[in-house]
Amino acid sequence: MLGFGKKKNKDAAKEGDKAKGTAAPKSPKGKGVQKDKSQGEDVEAVEEAPLPAKKKRFTKKRIFILLMMLGAIGTSSFLVYTLYFTEKTPEMKIYKKIELPHVKLPEEMLKFSFNHFPDLYVSLVNFNTEITLFDRELARIEAISKRYPEQQKITNTQKKVLEKGKATLIKAFLKAEKPIKETYVLFQVNERQGLAQVKEKEKELTDMTKTALETAQAQTKEIKARAPKVPEGIFPGTLYKLKKKFL
Repeated sequence: MLGFGKKKNKDAAKEGDKAKGTAAPKSPKGKGVQKDKSQGEDVEAVEEAPLPAKKKRFTKKRIFILLMMLGAIGTSSFLVYTLYFTEKTPEMKIYKKIELPHVKLPEEMLKFSFNHFPDLYVSLVNFNTEITLFDRELARIEAISKRYPEQQKITNTQKKVLEKGKATLIKAFLKAEKPIKETYVLFQVNERQGLAQVKEKEKELTDMTKTALETAQAQTKEIKARAPKVPEGIFPGTLYKLKKKFL
């Protein structure tokens, strides 16, 4: 009986040892395995953690500020260059049609004179003004002559002086009109030759017309002084012109 119980106990012990052996066999390098396992967990933790965001060197805001600074520098540089280092050119004047009833040149030739004979064009405008003054004064004296017919000797003498001055001025400008017409037509046919003739004739024509104008203006100086001044402003000026026309 006793022997049978011991044998039974021994069998139970062997089965327990087998169970332990199959459940968790130990390795002599158990400590090392645990260390590797811990290291593996650390690596996995590092890989799963999000990387810190890198700061962008060129953000939209920085690029915008940079462009604004470059634009400001470029604008200031351009202004400095144009104001201090470039030659100032005179403004180009634009031709505007004005009524010149005493100038017999066609409109296209007046414009041509404006563009290529600027001083001569000014003389043409002044010529028109002087002829208007002569006509106005002659009309005034003629009215006096009709009012006082017995004093026509006085009025006729003054009329002859004015008519002579007017005729001299017209004659001088008729001499200028012919080369203007010729130069204009030559310019239309051959621009290079036309410009060459402009340079050739410009001084001669300008001097001739200025001399004629100076003589006429000496005569009309008193006429201008006697003429009533036109009121300034749109409405007073218009009213004055209407009175002169209808009264």
